[in-house]
Amino acid sequence: MSKILFLSSRLPYPPVGGDRLKNYWLIKILSKHFKVHLVSITDKEVPKEFHEWANGLGISYKIFQKRQELFYTNTLKGLISNRLPLQVNYYYFNDIQNYVDKIYKDFDLLFATLIRTAKYVVNKEKPKILDMADSIGLNYLKSGKKTFSIFWKILYSIEGNRLINFEKYCINQFNKTLFFNKEELAYFNLPEKTEWIPHGVNENLLIYENQDFKYKNYVAFFGKMDYQPNIDAVLWFTKNVLPYLNKNLKFVVVGAYPTKIIQDLPKKFRNVEVTGFVDDPYLILKSSLCVVAPMQTGGGIQNKILECMALGTINIVSSLAAKPIGAEHGKHFLVCDDPKEIADIINKIYEKPKDFEHLKQNAKDFIKNNYTWTIYEKRLLEIIDAVLK
Repeated sequence: MSKILFLSSRLPYPPVGGDRLKNYWLIKILSKHFKVHLVSITDKEVPKEFHEWANGLGISYKIFQKRQELFYTNTLKGLISNRLPLQVNYYYFNDIQNYVDKIYKDFDLLFATLIRTAKYVVNKEKPKILDMADSIGLNYLKSGKKTFSIFWKILYSIEGNRLINFEKYCINQFNKTLFFNKEELAYFNLPEKTEWIPHGVNENLLIYENQDFKYKNYVAFFGKMDYQPNIDAVLWFTKNVLPYLNKNLKFVVVGAYPTKIIQDLPKKFRNVEVTGFVDDPYLILKSSLCVVAPMQTGGGIQNKILECMALGTINIVSSLAAKPIGAEHGKHFLVCDDPKEIADIINKIYEKPKDFEHLKQNAKDFIKNNYTWTIYEKRLLEIIDAVLK
């Protein structure tokens, strides 16, 4: 059985947030076919549930626990001493590099996830795959114009070009680089070095049926709420759309780690609720009148949209969020960028829900046919097989 050295910038368990969720499933898939050794970084105590999960899959692992201030020190040093992306510097530690240097020759394939871990293996003479997922560089260049945060506006402007340059370099160095977004794949224009792979969605969501009647007049947003593009989307919605909604409707923000600016929204708006972490967010989403993803910044495939489509909900998404998915406006979801038009659509759904009922099953069918982990697994194994030949 071939051996894979798998690098992640954050623990893949618990699977909270897009990159952790993707790596959670990716490791589950790889562990079925290969011997996997995980090298991961964290600034928190490693929960016992992680050990139980990893041991249950039969993978080995080495976790590097670092104090938070060390990440900031890395970033500052990198800002002064090199032109690498700040987030590559943020996650780069000499002891991890030394560990990788000692063991990498024992593995048949090196598998780096996100651009953040690429530096550890980019120059190793071994078959290697970079699961870039999305071009963070392209996303940052677009997001700098729309974010509400002055800090992030500055960061995006510094980081965007650094990321693009490093992403291009990595694509040339790795045997294959994986993308979720076909447009980003085309941007780099290196077909012999890049591969498109569909994002996966938990197939159990396709048969999820739990509902709670009290959420029937709720408009939901779903996402990890310390992630700046999610913060930007929620603030944009409350400022520009919420004032025009029917007064019987409530807006609920569902997701872990809400920042203070998000937590304070219910104090400013009587019809806004913020849940923070909930054991079963899908109950709220499935029960809601509709789900919105008015993304103004960020990019790539939005896992939250795919999951909500799998549930069979009515989804209203921005064109930025819709484009990478490849679904049809009016058939699988509703695409709109104008705030008053979004409010008008939501009010119409409230008044005549049956007129929009077709979107629910169409969305579910679209995910079943295009975005499951079963489909992802088949494509991933084909790519790995080609690299190892």
